Amino acid sequence: MKLELRSFDSIVICGMKGTGKSHLEKKLLPMYNEVFVFDPLDEFGEFPHYVPQTDSPMELDRIAKEIWNRWNCLLVVSESELYMPVNQNLPPNVFKIVARGRHHNVGIVADTRRIANLNKTCFGLSEWQFIFRHFSPNDLDYLSKFVSEDVKKLRDLEDYHFWVVHRNKVEVHEPVEYP
Repeated sequence: MKLELRSFDSIVICGMKGTGKSHLEKKLLPMYNEVFVFDPLDEFGEFPHYVPQTDSPMELDRIAKEIWNRWNCLLVVSESELYMPVNQNLPPNVFKIVARGRHHNVGIVADTRRIANLNKTCFGLSEWQFIFRHFSPNDLDYLSKFVSEDVKKLRDLEDYHFWVVHRNKVEVHEPVEYP
């Protein structure tokens, strides 16, 4: 599958800690003209970023409003399950980016360790999913509702290997170059 990522796509990257999510993101982000990272763990210092002071979804919403008004930017939300949790509505400006970002050429990447804890709208409206190893039965059950492949195979993925899911097609991907 050829990765034809557009600047306004909604993308979800999920998997257990240490499996390669941040590494993949750091390889993908230079493909974009302008990116901004909402960076709770302060892992993306080489990119324009903001380290939040709280776990409040409204803090993310303030940044999303700035990105929406700026146009032509990719917003990366690291640890997104904290700021876009399941069973809560997406903050209004985050929802605008997820649902209508293409009209402003604004995209979003949401990375999460616990896919079952991420807002369903964010996952359900994403054009691309990059899925790394998962072990939790709750996460595997959640993924089984969206992915046509047998998600139990995700338990055995090696570090830095991942599935690419686009338009209900699943492809196992080898690791991207690791330094």
